[in-house]
Amino acid sequence: MRTEGSPRFHPLSIEPTAEQRAIQAARWRVCLVHANAGAAKTTTLALRLAEALAWGAAPSSLLALVFTEEARQVLRQRLLEIGVAPARARQIPVQTFEQFAEQILLKGEQVSVPRIEDAAALRPYVLQALEQVSNRYAQRYEYLDIRTHHVAVSQFLECQQRLKASMLLESDDASLDAEDRAIHAQTTLTDYLCAHEFEALRNSRYDGVMFRSAQDATYDLAKNLQEEEFWHDYLPTCRLIVADELHDMNESAFQVLCALLDKGDVFFVGAGDKDQVIHRAAGADEAFLLERFRDRYPATRSLPLTQTYRHGPHLAFAVEHFKNKVVSSALPEHTGVELSLYNHHEPQAAAQATLRAVRKWVGLGHGLNSCAILLRDTHQSVVLENALLQAGVPYRIQGFTSYLQRREILFIQGLLALSIGALETVPNTTRRGDIVAALAFFAELSMDDHTLAQAQAEIAEYPELLHSFFHGQIERTAPEMSAQRMRMAIELLTNEGADANATSVLHQVCEALDLQMVARRLFVHEEQARVIQKSIQGLIAIAEQQNWSLKTLYDWLGTAGSAPERRGDQAVVLECVAQSKGKEYPHVLLPWLEQGEFPAEGAVTQEEENLFYVAITRTQQQLSLIVPQEVASQSPFVARLGLTQVDQRANEALRQNQQRQQARPYQAVTRQAAPSFREPQPTKDGRLVLAVPYAEKDEAKALGAMWDPAGKVWYVPAGKDHRLFERWLPN
Repeated sequence: MRTEGSPRFHPLSIEPTAEQRAIQAARWRVCLVHANAGAAKTTTLALRLAEALAWGAAPSSLLALVFTEEARQVLRQRLLEIGVAPARARQIPVQTFEQFAEQILLKGEQVSVPRIEDAAALRPYVLQALEQVSNRYAQRYEYLDIRTHHVAVSQFLECQQRLKASMLLESDDASLDAEDRAIHAQTTLTDYLCAHEFEALRNSRYDGVMFRSAQDATYDLAKNLQEEEFWHDYLPTCRLIVADELHDMNESAFQVLCALLDKGDVFFVGAGDKDQVIHRAAGADEAFLLERFRDRYPATRSLPLTQTYRHGPHLAFAVEHFKNKVVSSALPEHTGVELSLYNHHEPQAAAQATLRAVRKWVGLGHGLNSCAILLRDTHQSVVLENALLQAGVPYRIQGFTSYLQRREILFIQGLLALSIGALETVPNTTRRGDIVAALAFFAELSMDDHTLAQAQAEIAEYPELLHSFFHGQIERTAPEMSAQRMRMAIELLTNEGADANATSVLHQVCEALDLQMVARRLFVHEEQARVIQKSIQGLIAIAEQQNWSLKTLYDWLGTAGSAPERRGDQAVVLECVAQSKGKEYPHVLLPWLEQGEFPAEGAVTQEEENLFYVAITRTQQQLSLIVPQEVASQSPFVARLGLTQVDQRANEALRQNQQRQQARPYQAVTRQAAPSFREPQPTKDGRLVLAVPYAEKDEAKALGAMWDPAGKVWYVPAGKDHRLFERWLPN
């Protein structure tokens, strides 16, 4: 049995912990690193790669696999930061699983397969698959649910991706019929059958693979490796493989990785955090970090990374209390955890409490751009955006769409344009086109994508054509019930007049349209139907607060709705928790920590717990928890942090950290002197090119940096104060 020795590689700028050194020097064939959030697992994997180089391994014999492009860039940057020479670092293959799979498939197929990333471009294939399901199975199964609108297509594509990532499209049990296989795959029979028809279209019997979309390459390679032995010959023989973010591991990626590990005497180190498994819908499972590797490789060794470098002991020990696992902090900083109370019986109270917490932070001398409000669900942005807009607080949204730009609000704006307003008063031509698409969607208009896009472009340029579109297309070709309801709504708005109170009239309009029933029919998932209701309720709420007339509301939508986000150097970030994984912010605010909101009503408890864990571990300096005044209504997660129980112990740990001279912010130390993979460029046309690591692009963008897609560099626009970007200035 091999044992760990002393590391040969000595990094620059940092002093690895004992846990990191053990991983760096590990000589076990398969090692799993169980890392806490912010525990520098990517840096530790970089140390392991550097150690292999120090032992004489050729860079090309190493392989690093990750799940996202951002993670790939971060790992490459960490190699430079610890002192690996740039020339050698560039020679180490660092790829996403999808990039690696595409490379291997190209060797075997000898032809480059087109990629289709856009869901709209995939829609014709989905519709064809649905048609084939209807033709082949309608007589056999009476309860097939064939839906062809855009939302249903989008939901099918998500379902199909999960089925392939989990390798559930194929069943080894020939005795099971399609219904049983669909139940085993935890999907509807319609989606299951459609997925098979879609795959038959994607993989032509005579012409081979016609195209690939998201994660298809990993699935195709895993399937080929299972079915044909010769595909293993195309895999490289490596000396060391490392993999990051194993909490995002799914079955198809696991099968590809195991095939690599089974080829030669290869060492493997994989790192992840089982408590960050939040993408079960995409096939992720903590089993890969727990038993799957050990079942496949019984000698698997597990090693910990417990010490976080993101936040101080007070939050670290609260996380430990919440997750019942060892967590510590090396930082000499007090990361505050503050509860802000609100009356949950008042609809605006949570948003106002969040706004007060933001203002308090700014009052202490911090910038707005250091605040991130993390939401459990997108529907929570409605009330929050209204509060920010009314208070004049600039914000920018990451990962989802402002409620003012959602389809249901565009639909209401379209009805107002057809009754008391005019589309030409909407200054943004893109929004004009989006309004046309929203009207077509809610009218359930049967219109091919090309014709609809043409109508959008024409009406955007000549907005007076909107009435012709309604009378000539919707009234003539839409389902009678849909057209009749829209006609009633427009007549109601017209009769009430532009000066009528918006609140009362919009309530009547929603009733005439029966929007709740329409939403349930159009959206497969109940939650998405509820979001429509909450968006419109939010619009009515702001109209009621401001006592707006229909005309005032329409004018406001034309301005605020066209560009609701306030971009610039100083803006609060709004982001959903699920999109925040891998990021960090000085101040994180979590609103609506109440029963039914977080955890969400009816959601799986374990995944909700993991989402909360991800949310609270994004912060560096301050965590603001926005909770109801009534303890019984508070999220149970808040009490489980044990804030009072850990306080004394955290104070002592903080004192000890402050006494240690070497206890400095780990991430800051590692990033100071390292070169960037983006080479500095000379000043051009008054612009100053920056060396921005991929992981810090959002921060640079928030300060006003611009991305040049042609030159693939970040730069400071001419006339901008360069001092804001000092950390990224080239030497």
